[in-house]
Amino acid sequence: MIDYTTYTPEALALDDSFRGWVLEGKEHHFWKNWIENNPAKTATVKQAQALVLSLYQAQDEILEEEIDEAIHQLVQIADKRSMIIPLWQQTWFKIGVAAIALFMIGWLLYYEKQKIHITPYQQVVGQFKDEVKLLEFTNTTSFPQSVTLSDGSSVVLQPETSISYPTTFLADKREVVLSGEAFFEVSKNPNKPFFVFANGLITKVIGTSFTVRAYDKDQEVKVIVKTGKVSVFAQETASQDQKSSRELTGLVLTPNQQVTYSRADNRLVRSLVEKPQLLALPEIQQQSFEFRQAPVSDVFDVLEKAYGVKIVYDEDLMGGCELTATLSDEPLLEKMELICKVLEAQYELIDAQIVVTGKGCK
Repeated sequence: MIDYTTYTPEALALDDSFRGWVLEGKEHHFWKNWIENNPAKTATVKQAQALVLSLYQAQDEILEEEIDEAIHQLVQIADKRSMIIPLWQQTWFKIGVAAIALFMIGWLLYYEKQKIHITPYQQVVGQFKDEVKLLEFTNTTSFPQSVTLSDGSSVVLQPETSISYPTTFLADKREVVLSGEAFFEVSKNPNKPFFVFANGLITKVIGTSFTVRAYDKDQEVKVIVKTGKVSVFAQETASQDQKSSRELTGLVLTPNQQVTYSRADNRLVRSLVEKPQLLALPEIQQQSFEFRQAPVSDVFDVLEKAYGVKIVYDEDLMGGCELTATLSDEPLLEKMELICKVLEAQYELIDAQIVVTGKGCK
Protein backbone atom coordinates (compact mmCIF):
# COMPACT_ATOMS: atom_id res chain seq x y z
CA MET A 1 0.00 0.00 0.00
CA ILE A 2 1.43 3.37 -1.07
CA ASP A 3 1.78 5.93 1.72
CA TYR A 4 0.37 9.01 -0.02
CA THR A 5 0.62 11.08 3.15
CA THR A 6 4.30 11.66 2.36
CA TYR A 7 3.59 12.89 -1.19
CA THR A 8 4.05 16.48 -2.24
CA PRO A 9 1.51 18.09 -4.65
CA GLU A 10 3.97 17.48 -7.48
CA ALA A 11 4.38 13.80 -6.60
CA LEU A 12 0.62 13.31 -6.38
CA ALA A 13 0.13 14.99 -9.76
CA LEU A 14 2.50 12.43 -11.32
CA ASP A 15 0.82 9.42 -9.71
CA ASP A 16 -1.21 7.36 -12.22
CA SER A 17 -3.94 6.50 -9.73
CA PHE A 18 -4.40 10.11 -8.65
CA ARG A 19 -4.41 11.38 -12.24
CA GLY A 20 -6.97 8.75 -13.21
CA TRP A 21 -9.23 9.90 -10.38
CA VAL A 22 -8.96 13.60 -11.25
CA LEU A 23 -9.42 13.21 -15.01
CA GLU A 24 -11.71 10.17 -15.30
CA GLY A 25 -13.15 9.51 -11.84
CA LYS A 26 -11.31 6.19 -11.49
CA GLU A 27 -10.88 4.69 -7.99
CA HIS A 28 -13.30 7.35 -6.74
CA HIS A 29 -14.15 5.57 -3.48
CA PHE A 30 -10.48 5.05 -2.61
CA TRP A 31 -9.57 8.72 -3.03
CA LYS A 32 -12.77 9.95 -1.37
CA ASN A 33 -12.06 7.80 1.69
CA TRP A 34 -8.38 8.76 1.69
CA ILE A 35 -9.23 12.49 1.72
CA GLU A 36 -11.76 11.98 4.53
CA ASN A 37 -9.17 10.07 6.57
CA ASN A 38 -6.43 12.63 5.91
CA PRO A 39 -8.06 16.06 6.27
CA ALA A 40 -4.66 17.66 6.87
CA LYS A 41 -3.74 16.84 3.25
CA THR A 42 -6.70 18.73 1.74
CA ALA A 43 -4.52 21.63 0.58
CA THR A 44 -2.02 19.20 -0.96
CA VAL A 45 -4.81 17.41 -2.85
CA LYS A 46 -6.26 20.67 -4.19
CA GLN A 47 -2.84 21.82 -5.41
CA ALA A 48 -2.21 18.45 -7.06
CA GLN A 49 -5.66 18.53 -8.71
CA ALA A 50 -4.91 21.99 -10.11
CA LEU A 51 -1.59 20.75 -11.47
CA VAL A 52 -3.19 17.77 -13.19
CA LEU A 53 -5.95 19.88 -14.74
CA SER A 54 -3.49 22.55 -15.86
CA LEU A 55 -1.39 19.91 -17.57
CA TYR A 56 -4.45 18.34 -19.17
CA GLN A 57 -5.65 21.69 -20.49
CA ALA A 58 -2.17 22.60 -21.64
CA GLN A 59 -2.03 19.52 -23.87
CA ASP A 60 -4.82 20.98 -26.02
CA GLU A 61 -3.14 24.38 -26.20
CA ILE A 62 0.43 23.30 -27.03
CA LEU A 63 1.35 22.99 -30.69
CA GLU A 64 3.04 19.79 -31.83
CA GLU A 65 5.94 21.89 -33.08
CA GLU A 66 6.48 23.14 -29.52
CA ILE A 67 6.59 19.58 -28.21
CA ASP A 68 9.04 18.57 -30.95
CA GLU A 69 11.20 21.58 -30.13
CA ALA A 70 11.20 20.71 -26.42
CA ILE A 71 12.13 17.11 -27.25
CA HIS A 72 14.85 18.27 -29.65
CA GLN A 73 16.43 20.52 -27.03
CA LEU A 74 16.38 17.82 -24.36
CA VAL A 75 17.84 15.26 -26.76
CA GLN A 76 20.63 17.72 -27.63
CA ILE A 77 21.40 18.08 -23.93
CA ALA A 78 21.54 14.31 -23.64
CA ASP A 79 23.89 14.08 -26.67
CA LYS A 80 26.21 16.71 -25.19
CA ARG A 81 26.52 14.57 -22.09
CA SER A 82 27.45 11.58 -24.27
CA MET A 83 24.33 9.68 -23.36
CA ILE A 84 24.17 6.53 -25.53
CA ILE A 85 20.58 5.51 -26.16
CA PRO A 86 19.94 2.20 -27.96
CA LEU A 87 17.72 2.46 -31.03
CA TRP A 88 14.97 0.33 -29.48
CA GLN A 89 14.76 2.75 -26.56
CA GLN A 90 14.65 5.99 -28.56
CA THR A 91 10.85 5.96 -29.10
CA TRP A 92 10.18 5.44 -25.41
CA PHE A 93 12.77 8.04 -24.57
CA LYS A 94 11.00 10.60 -26.77
CA ILE A 95 7.64 9.77 -25.22
CA GLY A 96 9.12 10.25 -21.76
CA VAL A 97 10.73 13.53 -22.74
CA ALA A 98 7.44 14.73 -24.28
CA ALA A 99 5.65 13.95 -21.03
CA ILE A 100 8.27 15.88 -19.09
CA ALA A 101 7.96 18.82 -21.48
CA LEU A 102 4.20 18.85 -21.18
CA PHE A 103 4.41 18.63 -17.41
CA MET A 104 6.83 21.54 -17.27
CA ILE A 105 4.58 23.69 -19.46
CA GLY A 106 1.52 22.74 -17.40
CA TRP A 107 3.45 23.56 -14.23
CA LEU A 108 4.32 26.99 -15.59
CA LEU A 109 0.73 27.65 -16.62
CA TYR A 110 -0.50 26.66 -13.18
CA TYR A 111 1.91 28.91 -11.34
CA GLU A 112 1.21 31.75 -13.76
CA LYS A 113 -2.46 31.55 -12.77
CA GLN A 114 -1.57 31.37 -9.11
CA LYS A 115 0.69 34.39 -9.45
CA ILE A 116 -2.17 36.64 -10.56
CA HIS A 117 -4.65 35.04 -8.10
CA ILE A 118 -7.55 34.51 -10.51
CA THR A 119 -10.36 32.76 -8.64
CA PRO A 120 -13.45 31.14 -10.21
CA TYR A 121 -15.41 34.12 -8.87
CA GLN A 122 -13.24 36.62 -10.71
CA GLN A 123 -13.27 34.56 -13.90
CA VAL A 124 -17.08 34.58 -14.03
CA VAL A 125 -18.19 37.76 -12.26
CA GLY A 126 -15.20 40.01 -12.98
CA GLN A 127 -12.15 41.54 -11.37
CA PHE A 128 -12.26 43.44 -8.09
CA LYS A 129 -10.05 45.86 -6.27
CA ASP A 130 -7.36 44.38 -4.07
CA GLU A 131 -9.18 45.27 -0.84
CA VAL A 132 -12.13 42.97 -1.72
CA LYS A 133 -11.37 39.58 -0.21
CA LEU A 134 -12.67 36.49 -1.98
CA LEU A 135 -13.25 33.04 -0.50
CA GLU A 136 -13.63 29.63 -2.09
CA PHE A 137 -15.00 26.61 -0.25
CA THR A 138 -15.12 23.05 -1.59
CA ASN A 139 -16.99 20.22 0.08
CA THR A 140 -14.50 17.33 -0.11
CA THR A 141 -16.49 15.14 2.30
CA SER A 142 -19.16 12.55 1.52
CA PHE A 143 -21.93 14.45 3.31
CA PRO A 144 -23.56 17.91 2.86
CA GLN A 145 -21.82 20.91 4.41
CA SER A 146 -23.27 24.32 5.21
CA VAL A 147 -21.77 27.74 4.51
CA THR A 148 -23.14 30.99 5.96
CA LEU A 149 -22.62 34.13 3.91
CA SER A 150 -22.08 37.65 5.23
CA ASP A 151 -25.73 38.66 4.65
CA GLY A 152 -27.01 35.74 6.73
CA SER A 153 -27.92 33.58 3.73
CA SER A 154 -27.08 29.90 4.07
CA VAL A 155 -25.90 27.45 1.42
CA VAL A 156 -25.88 23.67 1.84
CA LEU A 157 -23.23 22.18 -0.45
CA GLN A 158 -23.46 18.59 -1.68
CA PRO A 159 -20.22 16.55 -1.94
CA GLU A 160 -17.79 17.64 -4.67
CA THR A 161 -19.36 21.10 -4.79
CA SER A 162 -17.51 24.42 -4.71
CA ILE A 163 -18.70 27.95 -4.05
CA SER A 164 -16.80 31.23 -4.49
CA TYR A 165 -17.96 34.44 -2.84
CA PRO A 166 -16.67 37.72 -1.33
CA THR A 167 -16.24 38.01 2.42
CA THR A 168 -18.50 41.08 2.22
CA PHE A 169 -20.97 41.67 -0.60
CA LEU A 170 -21.01 44.82 -2.69
CA ALA A 171 -23.39 47.63 -1.78
CA ASP A 172 -25.93 47.00 -4.55
CA LYS A 173 -25.86 43.24 -5.17
CA ARG A 174 -24.84 39.84 -3.84
CA GLU A 175 -23.01 37.47 -6.20
CA VAL A 176 -21.66 33.93 -5.80
CA VAL A 177 -20.25 31.36 -8.22
CA LEU A 178 -21.24 27.68 -7.90
CA SER A 179 -19.93 24.43 -9.35
CA GLY A 180 -21.86 21.36 -8.25
CA GLU A 181 -25.17 21.15 -6.35
CA ALA A 182 -26.35 23.37 -3.49
CA PHE A 183 -29.52 24.41 -1.69
CA PHE A 184 -29.79 28.16 -1.04
CA GLU A 185 -31.83 29.95 1.62
CA VAL A 186 -31.36 33.60 0.76
CA SER A 187 -32.02 36.41 3.23
CA LYS A 188 -34.61 38.78 1.79
CA ASN A 189 -33.31 42.17 0.66
CA PRO A 190 -35.27 43.82 -2.20
CA ASN A 191 -32.58 46.49 -2.58
CA LYS A 192 -29.77 43.96 -3.00
CA PRO A 193 -30.55 41.14 -5.46
CA PHE A 194 -28.78 37.82 -5.01
CA PHE A 195 -27.14 36.19 -8.06
CA VAL A 196 -25.85 32.63 -8.50
CA PHE A 197 -23.54 32.09 -11.49
CA ALA A 198 -23.43 28.39 -12.39
CA ASN A 199 -21.92 27.04 -15.62
CA GLY A 200 -23.51 29.56 -17.97
CA LEU A 201 -26.79 30.09 -16.09
CA ILE A 202 -27.56 33.06 -13.84
CA THR A 203 -30.19 32.70 -11.10
CA LYS A 204 -31.48 35.96 -9.61
CA VAL A 205 -33.53 36.19 -6.41
CA ILE A 206 -34.59 38.73 -3.80
CA GLY A 207 -34.99 36.27 -0.94
CA THR A 208 -36.15 32.68 -1.26
CA SER A 209 -35.04 29.03 -1.17
CA PHE A 210 -34.02 26.97 -4.16
CA THR A 211 -31.60 24.34 -5.43
CA VAL A 212 -29.01 24.76 -8.18
CA ARG A 213 -27.49 21.67 -9.80
CA ALA A 214 -24.55 22.61 -12.03
CA TYR A 215 -21.73 20.09 -12.21
CA ASP A 216 -18.90 20.86 -14.63
CA LYS A 217 -19.17 17.39 -16.21
CA ASP A 218 -22.89 17.75 -16.98
CA GLN A 219 -24.24 19.42 -20.12
CA GLU A 220 -27.35 20.63 -18.29
CA VAL A 221 -27.84 23.04 -15.39
CA LYS A 222 -30.99 22.79 -13.29
CA VAL A 223 -32.67 25.24 -10.86
CA ILE A 224 -35.48 23.96 -8.61
CA VAL A 225 -37.60 26.42 -6.59
CA LYS A 226 -38.87 25.54 -3.13
CA THR A 227 -40.24 28.88 -1.92
CA GLY A 228 -40.66 32.37 -3.33
CA LYS A 229 -39.74 33.40 -6.88
CA VAL A 230 -36.51 33.28 -8.85
CA SER A 231 -35.61 34.45 -12.34
CA VAL A 232 -33.09 32.72 -14.56
CA PHE A 233 -31.31 33.74 -17.73
CA ALA A 234 -28.38 32.51 -19.75
CA GLN A 235 -25.19 34.35 -18.93
CA GLU A 236 -24.18 34.46 -22.59
CA THR A 237 -27.26 36.45 -23.61
CA ALA A 238 -28.02 38.30 -20.36
CA SER A 239 -28.60 42.02 -20.79
CA GLN A 240 -27.20 44.65 -18.47
CA ASP A 241 -30.75 45.50 -17.40
CA GLN A 242 -31.33 41.92 -16.25
CA LYS A 243 -28.18 42.07 -14.14
CA SER A 244 -28.68 45.56 -12.70
CA SER A 245 -32.47 45.74 -12.25
CA ARG A 246 -33.90 45.08 -8.79
CA GLU A 247 -36.90 43.41 -10.44
CA LEU A 248 -37.09 39.72 -11.34
CA THR A 249 -36.72 39.62 -15.11
CA GLY A 250 -36.05 36.79 -17.53
CA LEU A 251 -37.76 33.42 -17.05
CA VAL A 252 -39.53 33.59 -13.66
CA LEU A 253 -40.02 30.40 -11.61
CA THR A 254 -42.33 29.83 -8.65
CA PRO A 255 -42.51 26.99 -6.08
CA ASN A 256 -42.61 23.47 -7.52
CA GLN A 257 -41.21 24.73 -10.81
CA GLN A 258 -37.80 24.04 -12.27
CA VAL A 259 -35.79 25.08 -15.29
CA THR A 260 -33.28 23.03 -17.27
CA TYR A 261 -30.59 24.95 -19.11
CA SER A 262 -28.82 23.21 -21.99
CA ARG A 263 -25.26 24.47 -22.19
CA ALA A 264 -24.80 23.11 -25.72
CA ASP A 265 -27.55 25.14 -27.40
CA ASN A 266 -28.14 27.86 -24.78
CA ARG A 267 -31.77 26.76 -24.27
CA LEU A 268 -34.04 27.14 -21.21
CA VAL A 269 -36.95 24.74 -20.57
CA ARG A 270 -39.36 25.31 -17.67
CA SER A 271 -41.32 22.42 -16.16
CA LEU A 272 -42.92 21.12 -12.98
CA VAL A 273 -40.74 19.25 -10.51
CA GLU A 274 -41.18 15.48 -10.54
CA LYS A 275 -43.08 15.44 -7.24
CA PRO A 276 -44.71 18.81 -6.41
CA GLN A 277 -44.82 19.45 -2.65
CA LEU A 278 -47.43 21.24 -0.57
CA LEU A 279 -46.53 24.85 0.08
CA ALA A 280 -45.61 25.80 3.62
CA LEU A 281 -48.80 27.82 4.19
CA PRO A 282 -49.79 29.20 7.61
CA GLU A 283 -52.04 26.80 9.49
CA ILE A 284 -55.05 29.10 9.07
CA GLN A 285 -54.64 28.90 5.28
CA GLN A 286 -54.06 25.17 4.97
CA GLN A 287 -56.52 23.55 2.60
CA SER A 288 -58.78 20.56 3.06
CA PHE A 289 -58.93 18.07 0.21
CA GLU A 290 -62.40 16.73 1.09
CA PHE A 291 -64.97 17.64 -1.54
CA ARG A 292 -68.77 17.07 -1.54
CA GLN A 293 -70.45 17.92 -4.85
CA ALA A 294 -67.91 20.70 -5.23
CA PRO A 295 -67.70 22.59 -8.55
CA VAL A 296 -64.55 21.60 -10.41
CA SER A 297 -63.48 25.27 -10.39
CA ASP A 298 -63.37 25.17 -6.56
CA VAL A 299 -61.40 21.92 -6.60
CA PHE A 300 -58.78 23.32 -8.96
CA ASP A 301 -58.57 26.58 -6.95
CA VAL A 302 -57.81 24.59 -3.79
CA LEU A 303 -55.07 22.61 -5.53
CA GLU A 304 -53.55 25.73 -7.07
CA LYS A 305 -53.30 27.46 -3.68
CA ALA A 306 -51.95 24.35 -1.94
CA TYR A 307 -49.21 23.60 -4.49
CA GLY A 308 -48.66 26.92 -6.23
CA VAL A 309 -49.24 25.21 -9.60
CA LYS A 310 -51.42 26.74 -12.33
CA ILE A 311 -54.22 24.45 -13.59
CA VAL A 312 -55.58 25.40 -17.00
CA TYR A 313 -58.96 24.14 -18.27
CA ASP A 314 -61.92 25.23 -20.36
CA GLU A 315 -64.26 26.84 -17.81
CA ASP A 316 -67.17 27.03 -20.27
CA LEU A 317 -66.88 23.35 -21.13
CA MET A 318 -66.11 21.97 -17.67
CA GLY A 319 -67.73 24.58 -15.47
CA GLY A 320 -70.75 22.38 -14.77
CA CYS A 321 -68.68 19.45 -13.49
CA GLU A 322 -68.83 18.53 -9.80
CA LEU A 323 -66.63 16.30 -7.68
CA THR A 324 -67.24 14.24 -4.56
CA ALA A 325 -64.00 12.77 -3.25
CA THR A 326 -61.58 12.72 -0.34
CA LEU A 327 -57.99 13.40 -1.36
CA SER A 328 -55.35 13.35 1.32
CA ASP A 329 -51.79 12.03 1.13
CA GLU A 330 -51.59 11.42 -2.60
CA PRO A 331 -48.97 13.41 -4.52
CA LEU A 332 -50.43 16.20 -6.66
CA LEU A 333 -50.21 14.30 -9.93
CA GLU A 334 -51.96 11.29 -8.40
CA LYS A 335 -54.73 13.64 -7.22
CA MET A 336 -55.04 14.90 -10.79
CA GLU A 337 -55.27 11.33 -12.13
CA LEU A 338 -58.13 10.54 -9.72
CA ILE A 339 -59.98 13.74 -10.57
CA CYS A 340 -59.59 13.22 -14.30
CA LYS A 341 -60.79 9.63 -14.00
CA VAL A 342 -64.01 10.81 -12.34
CA LEU A 343 -64.49 13.61 -14.86
CA GLU A 344 -63.56 11.41 -17.84
CA ALA A 345 -60.85 13.91 -18.68
CA GLN A 346 -57.06 13.88 -19.07
CA TYR A 347 -54.21 16.19 -18.21
CA GLU A 348 -50.72 17.00 -19.48
CA LEU A 349 -47.85 19.11 -18.23
CA ILE A 350 -47.02 22.10 -20.43
CA ASP A 351 -44.56 24.84 -19.44
CA ALA A 352 -44.85 24.07 -15.71
CA GLN A 353 -48.66 24.15 -15.89
CA ILE A 354 -51.25 21.37 -15.66
CA VAL A 355 -53.55 21.51 -18.69
CA VAL A 356 -56.83 19.57 -18.32
CA THR A 357 -58.95 18.62 -21.30
CA GLY A 358 -62.21 16.65 -21.46
CA LYS A 359 -65.68 16.51 -22.97
CA GLY A 360 -67.21 18.43 -20.06
CA CYS A 361 -70.32 17.70 -18.00
CA LYS A 362 -73.98 18.13 -18.95
